[in-house]
Amino acid sequence: MMNMYGVEHGPVYLQGLTKSVAAEKTHEVEWQGKLQTGDGHDQFHIFYYGDLDEDDLIMWHDMTPLLVYAEHAVTGERYLLIDAAKHGYDAMVCETYPEEELNNRPLRPYLDVEGEDTFEVFLTAYYNVAWDEEFGEDVEPDGTYELITGERVHFNEVKRNGYDAFAIRIRNRKGVETEIVQEELA
Repeated sequence: MMNMYGVEHGPVYLQGLTKSVAAEKTHEVEWQGKLQTGDGHDQFHIFYYGDLDEDDLIMWHDMTPLLVYAEHAVTGERYLLIDAAKHGYDAMVCETYPEEELNNRPLRPYLDVEGEDTFEVFLTAYYNVAWDEEFGEDVEPDGTYELITGERVHFNEVKRNGYDAFAIRIRNRKGVETEIVQEELA
């Protein structure tokens, strides 16, 4: 059985920063949200670490995981959208990365093909991993699960942040949409 807990709640670190998108889901294991602050603000600058491919998708730089933030267009407050070194199935149970690489991921501003720098941000996480069936017996009596890094996290948080794919789509002020992240994480 798929991870319906993740589908219902989405990533923990985005809680309170997204509103549900009333779009028709293409997959039953899909969570969708639009980035929006509590006061209704939905215009953000994007900052990222990684390389851009020919379609302007943000990709890993060599073997160093991508990192993407949204910055409030008025206050400058930054919100983490994805850190491929922390989020997703692989980062939680399979892969570790050298600290010196993770601490050296300078961010760059994202400009779309029209040179725009302010966007609405739409997020999609896919939850195909059957966490309960695969890892339920490894959960401690206090409800925590040990990640590959040795960190102990509540199992419900693992199920929410342990998605197997993640996508980010942006829309500029002219209505032009661009897919900027399509990340397989399992």
